[in-house]
Amino acid sequence: MKKNNCVNCEECGFADLCSTYLLRQKDPLFISNLETKKKITRGGYIYRRGEKIHALYALRSGVAKIFDARGQLIGIVLPGQVMGVEELQIGYCQQDIQAATEIEVCVLKSDRFYEMSQLMPGFTDYIVRILSRSAQEKQAFISVLTKSDALKKVQFYLQFLSRTYKSYGFEYHNFELPINKKELAQVLGISMSTLSRVLNRLTEQGVISIQNKKEIALTLQDKNQHLYYGVSVTP
Repeated sequence: MKKNNCVNCEECGFADLCSTYLLRQKDPLFISNLETKKKITRGGYIYRRGEKIHALYALRSGVAKIFDARGQLIGIVLPGQVMGVEELQIGYCQQDIQAATEIEVCVLKSDRFYEMSQLMPGFTDYIVRILSRSAQEKQAFISVLTKSDALKKVQFYLQFLSRTYKSYGFEYHNFELPINKKELAQVLGISMSTLSRVLNRLTEQGVISIQNKKEIALTLQDKNQHLYYGVSVTP
């Protein structure tokens, strides 16, 4: 998947909401609280740490990065995924979420969620589904970070990305990593030298194949599903 690829509306995290209240029912309350295709330039912020959560953002295209209070890269947001979900309860953002590329987002204002839940049958169920999906994705990512060694972290992270791309309707056998090798090492909590050793080891084991120096084509075999994942990694 290229960095600027756009998710289909049918696969987006807002898909059920928009299908029901925007396309079929054309609910005026929902329409008044939804902004589509909002552009944010590279380097712009969707949320800054400490800011009030006033909306949910569905990433339509591009890539966003998540940073903690120390400025450490701790995660990424891919097209179709929804931002601001975990912070709805406490009401403010706990991380900085920054556009790594030029991005487009769809924005659903949250200050009228209660009113929408009262007037729009099924609205609460759709929000719960968004919350559940986001929690599952976060748990899957955490399970990668808890792997006992660097080799497993890298291998399982590639599998995690492939499953995520598949769930949002993208090509998942051959795709471009949304972050470079330095950032990948940072996200996984390993050094660049360790990452290089892991890549070399996976190559020697036949798990991946590196085709050139500028873009690394990785062919990762999932032994359970017998699938191969080709990945381009920018150094």
